[in-house]
Amino acid sequence: MEYEKYSQIETLTFVEAGGLPVTGTLIEQIVHLLNSSTVFSDIIIHQNSPIMLRQPKRLVAVSDTPITREELEEFFDVIEPDWSDKIRDRAFDRSKDLHSARIRANCFSFQGNKRLGCVIRRFPTEPIALDRIGLRPCAQDFARLDNGLVLLIGDTCQGKSTTIASLLDQINKNRSGHIITIEDPVETLIPQRKCIITQREVGIDGDVESYYLGALDALRERPDVILIGEIRDAETAQETLALAESGPLVFATLHARSTELGLQKLLRLLGNSDAQAQALSNCLRGVICQALLPSQKDNAYHLASECLTVNPEVARLIETRNVGAIRPLLEKLGKDAASGCHTMNDELQALMRAKKVSIDDARRATTDRLKFAEIFGS
Repeated sequence: MEYEKYSQIETLTFVEAGGLPVTGTLIEQIVHLLNSSTVFSDIIIHQNSPIMLRQPKRLVAVSDTPITREELEEFFDVIEPDWSDKIRDRAFDRSKDLHSARIRANCFSFQGNKRLGCVIRRFPTEPIALDRIGLRPCAQDFARLDNGLVLLIGDTCQGKSTTIASLLDQINKNRSGHIITIEDPVETLIPQRKCIITQREVGIDGDVESYYLGALDALRERPDVILIGEIRDAETAQETLALAESGPLVFATLHARSTELGLQKLLRLLGNSDAQAQALSNCLRGVICQALLPSQKDNAYHLASECLTVNPEVARLIETRNVGAIRPLLEKLGKDAASGCHTMNDELQALMRAKKVSIDDARRATTDRLKFAEIFGS
């Protein structure tokens, strides 16, 4: 099936593509894109199709020139020398430094192994300064903690990794200690400043086989701060809680649509027992839930978040597993600037007032649709 004949995806105009190469090896084209000023979150490459970019509001082809199988195979050789064996079983992820850029590549076959493809995400070469990513001070304050558990919640591809890297680097800049991260794969590399940094990759070819085993190892490695890259299963959830109970500051991410849904998911993974709910209520220090919204004005993204700083009232709700009462409490606490809390709708309202995002994109990002409809009448 020929791309040119059937595709309705736009191609970058001559002005938009100014300076972007349409010739050279695939690796050269990718490196040039990664170091260009063109705004995109992902590069999507399919055999027999042009290079595509995922931009805030659209998918767009870089040119009309299709990428051949031979070009993709050459790129895969750089990413993973044993790619041909691995790709027979399933897609694989690899993080890689390509010259001055760092990427995560997910490589796969499709159409019955007849075609190859990959999706490439670029990461900052080092963490972005915490005061530049768009978090409010109450969320930034979690980097001042010495112990307990901080959850970062959101859908996939909403900037959680960037936020976590910025929080960890803020700690790294301000106090000494040992920071251990367990990631799949290791994304942004954190430079050694005041802390020793141990970034461990999960996977058969990584440093540790699973998040759970990485969490078990971490306790014996004299950590001050630990990142569990994702809580995916009951074993990892239980070990994350055990780590937080043992003294270090623990950050962890969960895929969920809102603060209360994330807490509900964690309690379910912990077994929904009274003992585990009580342990979580004692350990949890805060929750950040975030989303990225396309800008109305230019080709960029805006971060919107909600923040729950745990106080005795929040802890009681978690201990009794009354997660449904957290949303109204968060609304109430959000009216008090000293509470360390705010809702996603507060952020969305500010972004729309500044004409930075559209109401449709804000509606998709809200964590409380009923309240959103009440505020905006839609």
